[in-house]
Amino acid sequence: MKRTKRTQSNRRPKKVAPPDPLTLLDRAARRRDASDGALELAVALASLTTLVQVDLRPTPFRTEPADLFDRTFSSVGLNEDQMGFLREQLKLSLPAIAAELDTNSQVLDQPAHRIGDYAQFLKVALLLKIK
Repeated sequence: MKRTKRTQSNRRPKKVAPPDPLTLLDRAARRRDASDGALELAVALASLTTLVQVDLRPTPFRTEPADLFDRTFSSVGLNEDQMGFLREQLKLSLPAIAAELDTNSQVLDQPAHRIGDYAQFLKVALLLKIK
């Protein structure tokens, strides 16, 4: 029995399932950087509560708790009054979108909101300012 060598042309292509869009979105969310407002949000949170820490040494930065952007503001110790302080700090660190932060303050200043959703608002607002 002779053994024949398979060539590139007679190999069967492997079937690869397309990636799940939610998985891709989750991966993209984990690769946050300073240009999307996530770093500024994390630093502002760390300045307002001892329940959040930010390590700026690695790229991308790391937070404690690691799932910070999946949590709500109230779960890291912020109340409604502190949400106003958070907004003021973000206006200082992201002056290009200060007006948008004020305009949407009634919606944004809710401690029950997910931190990742707030970060998404910052990202979109920053992108709209660039264009």
